[in-house]
Amino acid sequence: MYLVLEALPHPIWVINQDGSYFYYNSYAKKIDSILKVCPIDFVECEILFNKEYYLMKKNNNNDKILITATNITNEKQKERLASMGQISAHLAHEIRNPIGAITLMISSILKQDLDYKTKIYILEMKKATWRVERLINATLLFSKGVKSLKQSFSSNIIKESIEDSIIYCDYSKNIDFVYNIKCDEIVCDRELLNLLLQNLILNAIEAIEDSEEVDVGVIKIEFIKENKIQYLKIYDNGNDAIDTENLFEAFKSTKVKGNGLGLALCKQIAQAHNGEISYIKNPNKHFLVSLLI
Repeated sequence: MYLVLEALPHPIWVINQDGSYFYYNSYAKKIDSILKVCPIDFVECEILFNKEYYLMKKNNNNDKILITATNITNEKQKERLASMGQISAHLAHEIRNPIGAITLMISSILKQDLDYKTKIYILEMKKATWRVERLINATLLFSKGVKSLKQSFSSNIIKESIEDSIIYCDYSKNIDFVYNIKCDEIVCDRELLNLLLQNLILNAIEAIEDSEEVDVGVIKIEFIKENKIQYLKIYDNGNDAIDTENLFEAFKSTKVKGNGLGLALCKQIAQAHNGEISYIKNPNKHFLVSLLI
């Protein structure tokens, strides 16, 4: 019996009626103090212990009490993400129509003969609506799941996408954008690549803006191909990322301006291309994205 209990992949306690231990396996030993935070007369309950969620169950069997603990952290996270995703998607749908109407009116106004001061105000409104539209599109895409339709393009679209994006970004420091594109072709879903680059470049700009040690920012974009794998690297000389363990987790952000979706969506986009994304801190910090051809 002891060998069977030890082989089970979750904590198990067998307790005598007087509260003393009859048996517990090695998994139970690691989290033994979890029993102290369980309700006295529980039969089944969920417990948050050391940042992990456990489903606790208790059964009486003759003169022994059997307690099991099942780690349900992943299930709780999926449940939380699904709930937040549904709420976010609903809000995004509600916001999309009025923002679309405002964008059309702004475009119509810009076609008129405006004085310089008014035009500056209208252009700032256009920047603001672009940022809202970007957030709406990211939210809806994340909530319904990312699927890629890969095609072959000139690698010039990398620079074009970035230059189109930074027009709408607000930043106060001088930032040099350096491109090192080492092959002529990229195979990708162009719309998804645009979103990926927008998020990574915005992340790099914010890291530079937040740094008190950087006067002139540098963002380097490198694209190379090795066999059937394409690598996109985004370097910057701004602040290091915080909480790297949860960097690509949805709805988790350490930034004041962050919504917690940007890097999570980048991860989904990379995976939709049968690739992955990682954060490399040393020797030169950068995001590394692999995209399979």
